[in-house]
Amino acid sequence: MKENSNINKALAYYIGYSTDDLIRYKASSGGIGTSIIKYLLSTSEYDTSMTFVYDKEKCGYIPKLIYDFNEINICGSVYQDIDIFSFLKENISSIKNGIIVTCMPCQVQGIRSVLDRNNINNFIISFCCSGQTTLEGTWLCYRYMGIDKSQVINMQYRGNGWPSGIQIELFDGKKIYKNNYTNPWRLMHQSKLFRPKRCLMCKEDISYKADVSLADPWLGKYKISDKIGHTMFLINTEKGLAFIEEMKNKSLLRLIDSSVEDYIEAQGHTIMAKDKASLEKKFNNILSKMGNNILYKKIMTLSPFMLRFHMLIIRIVYKIVK
Repeated sequence: MKENSNINKALAYYIGYSTDDLIRYKASSGGIGTSIIKYLLSTSEYDTSMTFVYDKEKCGYIPKLIYDFNEINICGSVYQDIDIFSFLKENISSIKNGIIVTCMPCQVQGIRSVLDRNNINNFIISFCCSGQTTLEGTWLCYRYMGIDKSQVINMQYRGNGWPSGIQIELFDGKKIYKNNYTNPWRLMHQSKLFRPKRCLMCKEDISYKADVSLADPWLGKYKISDKIGHTMFLINTEKGLAFIEEMKNKSLLRLIDSSVEDYIEAQGHTIMAKDKASLEKKFNNILSKMGNNILYKKIMTLSPFMLRFHMLIIRIVYKIVK
C-alpha cells in the first residue's frame, strides 16, 4: 500500500459502542455518532443538528435540521450524494446556537468555513468514504430487484444490527431485505457508472479536519462475532477529545484503545483506492465520461448481464491506460 501522508494525524483511535442499546442496534455500526449528537444536544453549546429523512416523492434521502434529539431519524448509512454544504448555506438563519453536522470527508472544510464565517459554533462528524452514488444508482437497484420505485415508501441501507443490509418497505406492506454489499447493489456500486466525478478523483478516505471520524471495524474478530455493531473512530481535535472523555466518564460509551494500524487494516481497500485516485486520473476521466454518456449508460444497464459486460470493458480499459 502506498504511504498515505494523512495517516497518523489523529489524536486518538478507539473502537467502541453506545451504551444505549436501541441507538447501538439502529445505527449502522455501534451508534457512536448518534450518541455524540444526543449528548451534544443535551449541552448548552449546541441546539441544532441534522438528520436525514426518506422522501417518497424523490425516492431518496433529504437533509433536515432538528432541535431536539427526539426528532432524529436513525436510518443507518446514507449512500446517496447529498449536497449538505448548499443545504446549510440555504438554512443558515435557521441554525439555533451551535450545530452538530454529519457529512462526507470532502465536505468538512467547506462546511466548517461557512459556519465559522457566520460565527456558528460547530462540531463536525465525518466518516470513512469509498464514494457516494447518485439516486439513479438506487433506482437501478430497484429495477433489477423487480421493484417499482413509485411503490417504495421507505428504505435504508444499513442499521438494525451489523453489518445488516438494504431494507425496503412498499406501499402494500411488503418488506424486502438484501444483505450488505450483495447484488444488485454491489454490481451497481462497482460499475462506477453512478459515481459523481469528484468521488472518482477524491483522495480523502477520511477527514482529519472533522472533530470525529467514524468507520466500520472490518477486522477479523468483529466480522466473525459482532451482530449488533461496533464503531471504529478517530478523534482529530481537542474539542472532540474533550467531549468523548466526558461521554466515557458518564458511561455513555464503552471504548477500547485502537490504533492507526487497526484503521489501515479495517479500511485498507478504501485507503488503497483513494491513494490510487491521482495516479489513475486518466482512467477515472474515462469512467466519468462513460457515466455521463446517456446512450452508453442506457445500453449497459439494460440488465445485470450487460452491466457485467461493462465491468469487463473497464477492466480492459484499465489495462490499456495503466
